[in-house]
Amino acid sequence: MEVFLVTLMFSLNSVPIFALLLSLCIGLFGQIKNIPQQTVIQTSVSKEELSTVYTSLGAIGTGTFGVGSLIMGMVADLLGIRMVFVISGLLLAIVCIVVYNNKQLLVSNVIEQ
Repeated sequence: MEVFLVTLMFSLNSVPIFALLLSLCIGLFGQIKNIPQQTVIQTSVSKEELSTVYTSLGAIGTGTFGVGSLIMGMVADLLGIRMVFVISGLLLAIVCIVVYNNKQLLVSNVIEQ
C-alpha cells in the first residue's frame, strides 16, 4: 500500500531532496514486499516445480517490462513524465485493492519437506 502512495507523492513533487527520499522509500518498500511474496511462492509450490515457476515468472516479468516500457514511453511523450508516475501510482493502488480483497488466496499451507 505504501508504494502507491509514495509513487503518487513522487509524481506531484518538485523538490529534489524530497524526490530522493521518496525514491529511497519506493526501493525500501519494494524490497519489504518481496520477502513475503517469495515466501508464499516457496511454500506453496513443490520443490520439483519451483524452478519451472521461477523461470515462468522471469519470462513473464521480462515480457511485461518490455511492453510496459514501450507503452509508458509513448505516454511520457504524449502526456509528460509526471503523468507516467501518476498512472503508475494508480495502477499500484488497483493492485493493492485486488490483493487486499483476495488476501484469503495468499494464505498457503506450508508444504512439508
